Formats: sequence, structure tokens, C-alpha cells
Amino acid sequence: MTPKRAAIGALAAVLIVVGAAVGVVNAATKTWQNDASCEGKHAAKAKAKARADAKANAKSKGQRIKVVCVAPRPPGATVTKTVTATATVTQWATTMATATTTVTVTPSSGPTSPVPTPTPSQTPSETPTQTPTQTPTQTPSQTPTPTPPPTGTAGCATSTPNVPDGPDGRGGCFPGPANTGPDAPASAMAAYTGSCTITAANTVIDSKVVNCRTINVRASGFVLKNSYLNGGIVQSNGSPSFTVQDSFIDSGVQYPACSDGSCPAGKYACGDPNNATTDCGVTGANFTILRTEIINSNRAAYCEAPGPCLIQDSYFHGTNLWPDRSNMAHASSVREEQNTTLRHNSLHCSYTGPFVNGEIGCSADLTGYPDFAPIKNNTVDGNLFVASSGSAFCMYGGATGGKPYSSDPTNATNQKFTNNVFQRGSNNKCSSYGPVTSFDKNRSGNVWSGNIWSDGAPVAAAM
Repeated sequence: MTPKRAAIGALAAVLIVVGAAVGVVNAATKTWQNDASCEGKHAAKAKAKARADAKANAKSKGQRIKVVCVAPRPPGATVTKTVTATATVTQWATTMATATTTVTVTPSSGPTSPVPTPTPSQTPSETPTQTPTQTPTQTPSQTPTPTPPPTGTAGCATSTPNVPDGPDGRGGCFPGPANTGPDAPASAMAAYTGSCTITAANTVIDSKVVNCRTINVRASGFVLKNSYLNGGIVQSNGSPSFTVQDSFIDSGVQYPACSDGSCPAGKYACGDPNNATTDCGVTGANFTILRTEIINSNRAAYCEAPGPCLIQDSYFHGTNLWPDRSNMAHASSVREEQNTTLRHNSLHCSYTGPFVNGEIGCSADLTGYPDFAPIKNNTVDGNLFVASSGSAFCMYGGATGGKPYSSDPTNATNQKFTNNVFQRGSNNKCSSYGPVTSFDKNRSGNVWSGNIWSDGAPVAAAM
């Protein structure tokens, strides 16, 4: 065999390798050819290579190179094929050319894009300089599958969404035991020894265990912070402002055993048997509650007219009513009247029985009855309404009829309920009858927007 023929034979062997590699791609991806989709620069490179080969082999016949665009059609399996061809050519010198082609195809589930044209690389080992045999190496780039965003929120005590301490769907965590209350246990704090009646302005109780059945606020600027209160807070002597922050309030009181023997003596939620209690939880017309947990009260917080009150990032629950037949307590987590801002709290009126008479029980997580004043100018935004089958509803909107101020023209006006989440509960209603009642969307200034079930479905307003 002449040296010229041997050189041509070696080049042909390499081209066979390339053809085998393309065949693997075709078999793995069920390719389709579209010459028009190939970019012009690939054809230009092929022509330039042909001219260079022609000059190097002036007396050799030209080899036609066809450029094929391969577009994978997902889905498909990963295919790896390695082909090795060795050609020995003797032409004035001996040249060893080894062509190795590895093709790996992994179609992605994303949009199909053209696979880049293989870039030849020179790998032969040779003795004096001659026209080397080129070994194309084809390594198609893979389109990575996007990683879905995490469903939880970093820093939440539980990954379950729309529960206390769980992700709130807006980048934060709903309030719960893990993110409300003091920063140290009660055992690490000293007992408060001051007066339970606050008469000096700007009094601060910080990091104490406070055993006052009732803190009576009579001077403005009082602050209870990072403390444990075994009792409640009320306001008198007008409406002096006060603040409760980063604290834990247990309003429970000792009750005797039930008259019929159905319950033992012990601590139960504060709440007068005649439903007239005023010293449970936090009650007043000008207060702020921040990052605080309140338990064992027939009302954790009651904002009286004219307000204003701000309740934010707090957790109210543990409505453990004394289940005696004489107890007529109507419970709620929060009761509003006027100028209340209730923002990003977890509210749960949690009494579930026994229902020993026709009165005892939870009315709702949030109530607002026009018994003592028109219900108006309240903003309820971004809260979690925890489901309770023992409640009538989860929220009252202010337009309850048959009350002393129901017919007041300002009643149930400027009531704004936005971006709240309602748990469905075991009966898919949040409560016995539904998520909301007594909201009149036709009253002046009223807004109902962005309120959803815990599964993301919208919650409609209802009268």
C-alpha cells in the first residue's frame, strides 16, 4: 500500500469513529436534523479545515464533512459510548493516530436547546511532523435541572406551614412558644417585690417573676418586659398607656371541684362564672402587646373603646375554662372595639368542652360585638386563625345585630381584614359554622382582601 493510500485510510478510520459517535447520539436521543438551525460559524470552521487538509495533502482526494445539529427530545436515558480506533500510517515516517470518542447524552426536562457542535482536539502521538490525524472529542453540555425553592422557612421551629411556630408563607414564622415570651426560664429570674398598683410614670418591670393577681396601671408609660406574670393587667384612672413585650402571662386561677364531681379542683382559665370578669389577660384602651404568650384567660386581650391598641407577633391560646354548670363564660382570644391593630399573631380560642350548659364556650378567636360601643376603625392583618371545633366562628366582623350599638351609623365601618390565614380544622370550616360572620362588605371603608385558607384557597367574606 502506498503512503498516500495509507494516509487516506487512517483519515477514513477516524471519520468512521466520528460517525459511530454521532450514531450513538442519534440512538439515544431520537434526533432530528435541521441544517438551517446550525449556526454559520460551524460551517465556516468545517470549510477552513477542508482547505487546510487540501493544502497538506495536495495530491489527496478531498473529504466531505457534513455538520449535523442534534437536538435531544426529553426525556431520555443517559448513554455513554466510547469508541477507540487506531491507524498506523507509513509515509516517509511512521505516524500512530489513536482516535477516542466519548459521547454522553443526558436529556434534561427543561426546554430543548441545540447541542453544541463537537470541538475536535488533537491527541495523536507522532514522530517527525506530518499532518496529524485529528481526534474529535464530543462532550455535549448538559442543561441543569433547576432546584425548587425550599417549602419551609429557615429559623422556624417547625417546618409545617400555617401553624404556631411554622412558616407563615411570607418569609417569616407565625408566633408560637418558640418565638414569643422571655429569653430565660422563670427559675433564672428573681421575684418582683414592688407594688401591683402602678402609680409612677414610666415604671419598668424587667426580667422578673411577677405574682400579682392584677397589675393595675394608673400612670402612663408602664412597661412589663421579658417577665413572667401570674395574673392579669387592667387600666384605670383614664387610659394611661402601657406596654407588654417579650413576656409570658398565665391568668389561671384556682377553682374548686365541679359541683357535680365531673372535674377536679385546680387551675383553670380566668373567667367569672357570670361572664362579667374584667381582670383576665390584658384589658384597656391604650396598650401595646409585642411577642408575648398569654394562656388561661377567657380573653387574652380586650381593646376597649376608644383605643388605640397594637397587638403584634404574639401567641394567645390555652382557653381552659372551668367546666362547672354555673360557669357562663363566653371566651375569645381577642375582643376588639375601636382602633385596634392586630398584626401577625397566632390566635386560638381553644376550649373544646365539656359544654355543660347553653353558655360556656368559645365564641371565636376574634370577637367584636357592639355591646358597649360601635365597632369601627380596626385593622386585622396577617394573622393565623387556629381552627377550633368548639368555637361558633373563627372571626366576627363587627356587624352583629341585636346589640345596643348595632344601629349606630358608624358601627362596623372602616373594618379592614387583610392577608389572614384560616386553618380548616377537622371539619374544613375552622369552627363549628365557618371562618367569619358579621362582616358587611358594603359598609363605609370596609376591606376584605387576601384572606386565605391554610391550603391557599380564598376565604370569602360573610354576614
